[in-house]
Amino acid sequence: MFAIALLPRAHNRERGRSGGGRVGAGSVPARGLAPGSAPAGALLVLAVALFAGGCTAGVQPPKTQLEVREFQTRTFDTPDSKQVMKAMLNVLQDDGYVVKNAVVDLGLITATKEIDVAPGRSGPAGGGLGGIGGAVVIGGGPGGVIFGGPRSAPAYRKTERRDFTGNVSEFGPQTRVRVSFQRKVLDNRGDVVEVQPIDDPVFYRDFFSRMDKSLYLQQEKL
Repeated sequence: MFAIALLPRAHNRERGRSGGGRVGAGSVPARGLAPGSAPAGALLVLAVALFAGGCTAGVQPPKTQLEVREFQTRTFDTPDSKQVMKAMLNVLQDDGYVVKNAVVDLGLITATKEIDVAPGRSGPAGGGLGGIGGAVVIGGGPGGVIFGGPRSAPAYRKTERRDFTGNVSEFGPQTRVRVSFQRKVLDNRGDVVEVQPIDDPVFYRDFFSRMDKSLYLQQEKL
């Protein structure tokens, strides 16, 4: 970042030095700066530089693939991969996920969870003259023409769907687990509004912590 210092211009218009150093009648005397004061232009540039620096400092750099893989992976001190897989299933079911696939031989689990982010709203409002689901029907019978309908209603965020993928594999005397979560937001029409992976290390740390607890309860047969 470069800061440009603005220096005041000294206008010292002396005319006729032979006149004993007197300033001419048409000249403007120079005004000096008080000790310790700064030019207004320099203060403005400094303020802009500080503001830009603050904005840049608040932007988080994107995580590298190696960093993401590190907090998505956990190694458990047991060679029993099936037991670890069962602990994962227990945590997912406790969180309200619906397991879609569970392939024990491959150590693969996929699951989905849906969250209603707009409770109390259930799509476009009905009603109106001859309305069917918010549509207006002109003419009765099979030949009636429908105008409007659900697509004419304003869209809003309705459902958040979280997709989970877990991979469990033997790692010598241990078992290695890697999981990933994806967040998808749909509106009231069913259209996808936003899709992004969940890359919060705290989120994964909490998930693995609950897996540790579930695995302990299984080993202790509690």
